[in-house]
Amino acid sequence: MGGNQDVMRGFVSQEINRYYSSFDGWKILPVTNLKGYDQVFCAERSRMGEKESVSVLVSFEPKIAAELTNKAAASCTGAYGQVKKGGLAFIVPRNADTSGIPEGARLLFMKSFSFQNGVLTWEKNPVRRPVPGKETPASN
Repeated sequence: MGGNQDVMRGFVSQEINRYYSSFDGWKILPVTNLKGYDQVFCAERSRMGEKESVSVLVSFEPKIAAELTNKAAASCTGAYGQVKKGGLAFIVPRNADTSGIPEGARLLFMKSFSFQNGVLTWEKNPVRRPVPGKETPASN
């Protein structure tokens, strides 16, 4: 079980870094673990002299419940304990029920997971195989 949890944490990290990249100056801080693999993060960066912070909920649930939105809506706490007001974002699998997400929150979809017939499915990248009869360009 611990091994599976580590793999899922890797996927969570990958999904959050897709939208809040350290290349763009974002610093991701875990805030709290919720039930299952759901987790709240605080993404913050300095941009043009101002501190920007976003509370991010990453959830694998088929429906985003009101209790999850309340926990995610809590403001981020900075490195020295100061409370910061900022945006709110949700990263969920494709085809999840997002009717519980409040107005004004940023809704982002996972690339790696989706719901198909109510079941969480891993969307792996297709393997690219060479087409028989076609030659690949030679590298110099």
